[in-house]
Amino acid sequence: MKQSTKGLLMVIISGLVFGAGPFVVKTAYSEGARPEIFIFFRYASLSLVFLPFVLRKRSVFKAFSKHIGIFLLLAALSIATPLLLYLDYTFISTSIATTIHFLYPALVAVISVVFLREKLSARRLISVLLCGAGITLMMEFGGQITLPGVLIAAASAVTWAVYIVVLSRLKEPEMGTEHILFFIAVLSFVMITTVMLADGAFAECVRHMTLRGWLLSAGLGLVTSVFGVAFFAFGVRKTDAQLAAIASTLEPIACVLLGIILLGESFSVRTGIGAALILTAVILLAWPGKAKA
Repeated sequence: MKQSTKGLLMVIISGLVFGAGPFVVKTAYSEGARPEIFIFFRYASLSLVFLPFVLRKRSVFKAFSKHIGIFLLLAALSIATPLLLYLDYTFISTSIATTIHFLYPALVAVISVVFLREKLSARRLISVLLCGAGITLMMEFGGQITLPGVLIAAASAVTWAVYIVVLSRLKEPEMGTEHILFFIAVLSFVMITTVMLADGAFAECVRHMTLRGWLLSAGLGLVTSVFGVAFFAFGVRKTDAQLAAIASTLEPIACVLLGIILLGESFSVRTGIGAALILTAVILLAWPGKAKA
């Protein structure tokens, strides 16, 4: 199996895992959890998982010091994206916020073509358009649209798009993806801990979260750190930013399917068409061809 194919599969698995996350989050909220606690456990878990790899190769610390500015940027972007999304849900509906957020594949393509002078093939352009149409069809729009809500959702799309591009372009011979993930995770953990201490989120969690809430948050953090964040990072670095961004749009399909299976939610023709468009886009990217996708 080619490295690009492995990378694509890892990004797809990552999207499916993130798509399942909201169901655990919803339950944890009822047990007193706050949005920040999921990010806290995600990067605490990721730091511990990849710590042994760093300890076996101490030379990566010198390489890290050479790129510390890039790592700080990646860490800031990695926690800014979910925090912006969680914040945005208080301004506009989840569906509208999610739809705007999932503009990031198009933004990745724009950044890659305009700023990095990469080529955008016809196949990838069609895939981006199919994904955009599919996401729009899958979302049920309703509620008031506010300018702050739209701007915050757009900001989350920008932060995630920049994260994907920067991560895919980070090249350091002394560091493997597992080392890069470790340093991003540690910095992200420090940043989110600082935020939680500053805004009182930690104290609120200690006061209000039940044991079940803590267990759900910690479990979700561990699963999303390995099969979500890590798989996505490995996938991005085995493929490229444009391909990974498009493939990750399978996330809302996983969310919809689990809603049908676990909660008995309805499945409309419009949702089915949207899911089919996204699947078509991903299959189009993965389909072997003579020309580079």
